[in-house]
Formats: sequence, structure tokens, C-alpha cells
Amino acid sequence: MELQGVGFMAGGVTSVAVTGSGVSDVLREVCRVLETAGLKVTALHPQRAKEFEGEVLVVVGDDREVLRFLHSVPLPDASLLIVGLEPTRSFLTSVDLEELADSAFHLVEGSYRVEEVPLLSCTTDDGDSYLAINEGAVVPKRPAKLMSYTLVIEGEQVWGDRADGVLVSTPIGSSAYALSAGGVLIHHNAQVFQVVPINSTDLTRRPLVVSASTEVKVTDVEVEGGAELVVDGLVRAPIGSEVTFTRHEKPLRLIRLPGRPAITGKIERKVLLAEENLPLPPSARLVRKVLEYGGTMTFEELMGETGLPERTLRYCLSVLVARGMVRRVNDPNDFRRRLYQLRR
Repeated sequence: MELQGVGFMAGGVTSVAVTGSGVSDVLREVCRVLETAGLKVTALHPQRAKEFEGEVLVVVGDDREVLRFLHSVPLPDASLLIVGLEPTRSFLTSVDLEELADSAFHLVEGSYRVEEVPLLSCTTDDGDSYLAINEGAVVPKRPAKLMSYTLVIEGEQVWGDRADGVLVSTPIGSSAYALSAGGVLIHHNAQVFQVVPINSTDLTRRPLVVSASTEVKVTDVEVEGGAELVVDGLVRAPIGSEVTFTRHEKPLRLIRLPGRPAITGKIERKVLLAEENLPLPPSARLVRKVLEYGGTMTFEELMGETGLPERTLRYCLSVLVARGMVRRVNDPNDFRRRLYQLRR
């Protein structure tokens, strides 16, 4: 029996293209491993990936780099093998770099499956549309401002709310911002989206799971200083009073290899992360989540992303560093500047 959104391949792969914005030595190693497995390998610059017309495209990088790649080119028709640089909690990664040598033969043998993950089109009231891999969030432009909005599903008003914002996530995005905002983990085979209020003032406003064919509107948006649409933490677009979320015309085709941890394994790692966060102050949990999602950042970048006052941010970082959750390193390009990154 086949699950909806999942197809099983009948034949093996003979050639692949490899792309990524990471370290060139890592990309060369990935090419070497795939060639050793018997594949013909072509290395592509990320900007040339839009010209690729083959069957399998290998994308190398952490979650942030992969998201940037997917936003920089038209969504590929090819099936994507996402090679993560280290063990990850993400639903996006197909295989970790250290596991690639033991798993590449599955491509040659055809013993893998392709998941077709539904994605979002987020359309503002001026007609601009943006592709969301993880989520689209409607939030105030200025931090610490409550936003009022109305949620409309298939033309029917569901609720009015005052909150820090509201987001709509895909199944793979359910393990990202949506989870930290109180959303549920969605199995990546499910053909659904979820709506998650962000710190609602009404405790009855809970995450709402809807069919991927559903039209979701966030309308009547009002907030001092205006609101914006934030897509995958990468794209920011000003809005008037409304954003419409619909299923994107193309799915994301992700290759899944045998032997990868089951969905329960990734859920367990997310639960462990949540347990680690419980004793932390809410502002420190926010800083940790921003670092998990955004990667290595400077103090100034963290201030911009979190909206926290300088004194509060310094306190949060001191707590996270003292507990061994975050490390502080010198910027190799400017030793007077400090960088902050999660300890993996």
C-alpha cells in the first residue's frame, strides 16, 4: 500500500548532480563518495542548479543553507537528496554526511522512496507571492507589539485574536518555528498544514490542522507600526491587512533512504530539546531557538532577530553559555568580534 505523497522508485540512478554553498572540501568529499558508489557525478554551482534537468539533485548543507538554496532558484522538478553536515533534528535532511558512504548504494539499486511534501504559497494583499518551505508567519514589524487579526478558513471566519502573530506551517516546517510556538509535530507524509497562533492572549486559541487543499486567510491585521510576512526566516515582506496561504503548485520531492531513523527518532530528539529548554527563561529559549534556526550569529544579529533589549540579550547569552548550550567564539575575520553558536 502507498501512502499519499509517497512514491516508490522502480529503477536505480546512474547519474546525479551535486550542489551546495558550503565548504568546497565537503562538496568534493560528497562527490567522491557518490562516485565510489558507482554514480556519475556532476558538480553544479548553486546558481546553475536551475538549469539541471536530471532525476536526482544532491544538495549539501545545514538546514539554513538548504533553505537559502531553495529560495534562490526555481523549485526543482528533480528529487532532492539533502546531505546534512551533522546529525540533525530536521525533517528536511535525507542523510547525514557521516552516513553517506554507507547509504549511497541505495541510489544505484533504486531502493529508496520519494516523498512529495506539500509547500505553501503566501500571497500578500498587493499580489506578491512567496514560496514557503517551512512556514509563513504574519508578525508585527516592531517587537513587543500585540497584533489583532481574523483567521478565515475556506471563506469561513474561525476566530479573531490578539497575539504576537500567527503562522501557517508545512509538515516539514512543523519541527521548526511552529514547534517552538506551540504547534504540533506533523508526520512528513501527511498532506496537511497547520495554523499556529504565536503567544495568543486567548488560551483557547490552539494549533489548527487543515487539509493541504484548504485556503487559509489571515485578514483584518492591525498593529502599531505595521505588520510583515516572514517566510522561512529568510524573506520579509510588508503587508497591508491580509495574507492568503494556499498549496503551492509543486511539491518538494525529498529522497528517503532505508536505514534512516524513523519519524519517532526525530520526534524523540525534538522532545529532548524541549526538555532541555524547560528550565530556561522564556527569553533565553527564544535566543536558543533563533540560533538553532539561524546558525552562527553576532550579538548585533541576535538583537535584530530577537528584538530583545541589549541588557536582556547579554543575560540570556550568559545563561546559555554557562549551561553549555551555546559557545562563544572569535570571528576568524575579525578577532575583536564574538560569534555565538549552538553546541551540537
